[in-house]
Amino acid sequence: MRHRNARSTNKKRPGLISFPRVTIGSLPDNVLLDIFDFYEKYPPRWWIALVHVCGRWRYIVFASPIRLNLELKCDANTPVKKTLEVWPRTFPIVIDESRSRLPLSGANIIAALKHHDRVSEIHLDMTSSVLKRLNKVMKKPYPVLTHLELTSNPRSAPVLRETFLGGSAPRLEYLYLEGIPFPALPKFLPSCHDLVEVVLTKIPNTGYISPEAVATALSALTKLKEVCIGFEFPASRPDPTNRPPSSFTRVVLPALTRLHFHGASEYFEDLVARIDTPAIITVEASFFNQLDFDIPHFLQFIGRTWIPGSFEEAKLSFDHKRALIIFRYRDTSGGNFLTAVCITIACHALDWQVACLAQICSKIPPFVSNLERLIINANGFDNILLSDWKDYVDNPQWLEIFHAFSALQHMEIPPRLGEIIGSALQELTEERVMDALPMLRHLYLPPPSESTQQAIQPFISSRQRSNHPVTVHLTEMD
Repeated sequence: MRHRNARSTNKKRPGLISFPRVTIGSLPDNVLLDIFDFYEKYPPRWWIALVHVCGRWRYIVFASPIRLNLELKCDANTPVKKTLEVWPRTFPIVIDESRSRLPLSGANIIAALKHHDRVSEIHLDMTSSVLKRLNKVMKKPYPVLTHLELTSNPRSAPVLRETFLGGSAPRLEYLYLEGIPFPALPKFLPSCHDLVEVVLTKIPNTGYISPEAVATALSALTKLKEVCIGFEFPASRPDPTNRPPSSFTRVVLPALTRLHFHGASEYFEDLVARIDTPAIITVEASFFNQLDFDIPHFLQFIGRTWIPGSFEEAKLSFDHKRALIIFRYRDTSGGNFLTAVCITIACHALDWQVACLAQICSKIPPFVSNLERLIINANGFDNILLSDWKDYVDNPQWLEIFHAFSALQHMEIPPRLGEIIGSALQELTEERVMDALPMLRHLYLPPPSESTQQAIQPFISSRQRSNHPVTVHLTEMD
């Protein structure tokens, strides 16, 4: 009975097409290579299992190292010396502890780095002692290196020497240095013709590089799309005697689309005065707290980059660590808003935050002439602290911010700042009712508390009497 049932299941069913059975061993090499190509998306050691199946598979894999993106990954779990002796020398080496649970030992790092002609990527978070050893080992050029990412403690990291990487890296595409001083970088960068992204963050005082040297070095990188420069300490201020003259030729960074900065405003002022970025999309500048924010070169840079009136939406944001202002424009489809400029001030107290943004807003009217929407939010503040601060934040400083937005029609106020901003708007009553926000038509508020309602109502009533009414919309906000 069992035999008859088995035979009956093998009968050809009407409408079905039968195919001859094919074993994987009968597949031609090019078909196997196509199959292996799918495995390339899996973890780095995917190919090791394949080459242990049989000699034929081993031959196919090793014959196509570029197509299959074959590489030897050295991490905390890799016996580096043994691994490098077993596999073909044509395979590039990737040194990466970014995803390892255990740090890569100094001996493993050095063993892998000695193969300078094979290392294509380096991703390391190192102690100062390992970095000192790396300084001694990496004196030769690394001709196939495309990605370099080094992280260390900015308070103890030793200085990278001028002999690092032999002074050049012609195929380098991505450079990331965190907490690592490299004062010879301006001499090194011009050799990196393929660089697309440069990230220098938490630069210690021992790694200071002048804005003039940075601008000159970046000018040689015609493929560069993104630059991030960030200092660890406020001492990152340029020499005031070496400021750019009133008339000089700026360098052009033709492919740069994103510029990020963290440090002293004077440094950024000096840097943007020296560059033109015709392809720029986003500029983000984060400044240390200071008494005076005089940024004429930054504003001129914005004027050279965006046509006045390009920005349609602004956002003011306050939290317990910083204040920021963002200017946005619509994408080419007219749909989503994209960030063009973001200016951040690192300070804690709300009164200082408002004072800093008031300084900046007082200087930007040409760039927001058509801006119709302003969003204000406050996160991370305790409500009790905000209520305590309402007597310390000067109303004229809020009005100085609002004066910048003469075309504003829509304004959103968060629940945490309703009473404070309402108190400032009380200044715009009677004969001063149109001194600021003359085009405002819509005010968006959360369901107001009694104190917020009392603070806002005088402004709403005055605008109603002046025949320039403002409609209040109750919304749900965080």
